[in-house]
Amino acid sequence: MLLNSFVEEVRIVEKMTLEEKVGQIIMVHFHGEMANEDSRILIQDVNVGGIVYYNWANQLHSPDQVKTLSEGLQSQASENRISVPLLIATDQEGSRVARLRNGFTVLPDNADLGKLGDPSLAEKFAYIAGCELLDVGVNMNFAPVIDVNNNPQNPVIGVRSYGDNPKIVAQFGEMALKGYARAGIIAVLKHFPGHGDVSVDSHYNLPVVDKSIEELETCELLPFRKLACRAPAIMTAHLLVSALDEENCSTLSKKTISYLKNDIGFQGLVISDSLVMGALNNYGTIDEVAISALNAGCDLLLLGGMDLLETKEGVELGIPDVQRIHRTLVTAVKTCRIAAERLDDAVTKILRIKMGQ
Repeated sequence: MLLNSFVEEVRIVEKMTLEEKVGQIIMVHFHGEMANEDSRILIQDVNVGGIVYYNWANQLHSPDQVKTLSEGLQSQASENRISVPLLIATDQEGSRVARLRNGFTVLPDNADLGKLGDPSLAEKFAYIAGCELLDVGVNMNFAPVIDVNNNPQNPVIGVRSYGDNPKIVAQFGEMALKGYARAGIIAVLKHFPGHGDVSVDSHYNLPVVDKSIEELETCELLPFRKLACRAPAIMTAHLLVSALDEENCSTLSKKTISYLKNDIGFQGLVISDSLVMGALNNYGTIDEVAISALNAGCDLLLLGGMDLLETKEGVELGIPDVQRIHRTLVTAVKTCRIAAERLDDAVTKILRIKMGQ
């Protein structure tokens, strides 16, 4: 069965044009309560491999509406020259971070679960969330969060974490993975290599974690080391972790992602956190950032969401921006700035995870 799957993945990759391959490694958002001309351009012209849902972009006001939206998008994907289903993702962590609310079960935040001390609850709630997501056509959840919340001044993790004890975080994260797997949802561990001990929000600026590798291994990295072999996908964090790479943000760091793959042993899909976030603003244009992220080892590039400015106003990528980034990546492969083998490896991993659905 595994051999047949591998052969099928290779066969599909070999049939794809360069433009189709590049499209597969991109996940975007669009505006609309249902499939429309904007989504058609992204899915059929750019050939994007995934769509991420946000309340402010897609309303998400009822299960029926979300299901109709998902079915419409998958229908558009089925009309492509090579029919490959979409990854449809959202952030349904629970409590504060839950995109689907109206008509969906309101789940507790991870901090409250951690305080209860019963990891089986994490499996129960992940299974409930997973079943509800799959029922409306969402096949990937950017959860569970396994950041260790070991800095009280952390402005971005807080109650999203199971707590400040890495072993407890790993226990609850493991059970959450079981719940999502039982429901048939692609779970995404986040945010590698650990976003807990920061005092800066990466939506705005680049946080720095200045710890030794020994300190990281006993805390931030411990949940990832324990759970990587059980996770289908892991999302990177936009952090500067000096012990892993003194110069490059983790999402753009080949050293850091190689550590995840070679030292920790993760063989699944590596997803970037959104490349529009403020933490990456000092690394060049978003086109250059996309090239760097792919070269570093990210397989799926998340272009959805907003870059939150100090004025609290959001700057998001429009369809022309996504088209331009797609062209930039295609050109980068043609000019050998991105190795064709690196692109094929990323596309193969994406197809593998899609075929596992």
